[in-house]
Amino acid sequence: MDFWLGIFLTALMGVSLGLLGGGGSILAVPILVYVLGVEEHAAIAISLVLVGLTAWAAALQHHRAGMVDWKGGFLFAACGAPVSLLGAYFSNRLPGALLMLLFGALMLVAGAAMYRRCMDDATEKSKKNIFVLAACGAGVGFLTGFLGVGGGFLIVPALVLFLGEQMKPAIGTSLFVIGANCAIALWGHRSALHMNWNVVLPLGGAALVGTFAGVAASHRFHAGQLRKAFAVFIVLLGAWMVVKNL
Repeated sequence: MDFWLGIFLTALMGVSLGLLGGGGSILAVPILVYVLGVEEHAAIAISLVLVGLTAWAAALQHHRAGMVDWKGGFLFAACGAPVSLLGAYFSNRLPGALLMLLFGALMLVAGAAMYRRCMDDATEKSKKNIFVLAACGAGVGFLTGFLGVGGGFLIVPALVLFLGEQMKPAIGTSLFVIGANCAIALWGHRSALHMNWNVVLPLGGAALVGTFAGVAASHRFHAGQLRKAFAVFIVLLGAWMVVKNL
């Protein structure tokens, strides 16, 4: 039962990743730890595999629709991917329970940021600022290595606000950045990468199917209301993780 629930939730993670350009990847570690019983450090490493592959698959689909800014994406990834190794270094030296406590706190912040972005989408104005973008890229890279999250909830608004991207190209670009950060961070977590392929392959397949569905849906309707509901869910899950690990 837990295995099939994990498959279902991983597919939903893929839908969110393809549809919103981020946010969904933050579900990977809780699914692996609390539904499938994977040890915390191994869950972070496996999540980098699942999230990275699905993010790149979705980025290629967005690219076919002309919705990826490769120049901006490479700039963001160049600032973040190397720093992800630093995040992995610290992550490997902390106990799993503390990592999950910090992960829950991050979910509270991520959910609040996603919800606020829903409120401000119509009124925000872009201000090109490469230095702030570089700082955001480094911060996202560190979080990817430290907790195994893609950071799309930060990448998309950063691309819109500080690089002048439109929302849909920012979503596609965010997915490329997530994949690049995950690939580099995975090297830092290689010692914890103990994968049961009988579990990982079905999870990867479910995430890819969900991602393709999410990308297809992203070109057909505005995702603002869905993002708002997802943000509330992220906050509630984060609060539960904080309480559980205190």
